[in-house]
Amino acid sequence: MDRTNWKFGKQDINILMLGISYKNMCFPILFKMLDKRGNSNTNERKELINTFIDWFGKDCINCVLADREFVGEDWISYLNDKQMNIVTH
Repeated sequence: MDRTNWKFGKQDINILMLGISYKNMCFPILFKMLDKRGNSNTNERKELINTFIDWFGKDCINCVLADREFVGEDWISYLNDKQMNIVTH
């Protein structure tokens, strides 16, 4: 999971994405355009994870790899409830 935020003219571009890691590369497969600047919230992250699970199933998730910005008690509780490991860097 990653997020990128930049400005294009006066327009803020803020994209939250979820990808598949394979052989030291990540291939983005789901994304959400956020209509705000700054970090994502737990509900926005859950939406991506839930969509992935609906499409591919939970069993193909080894862990959620994310930057250290993806923290918070509700987020970690959600992952724990889903029995998913998170690795932050």
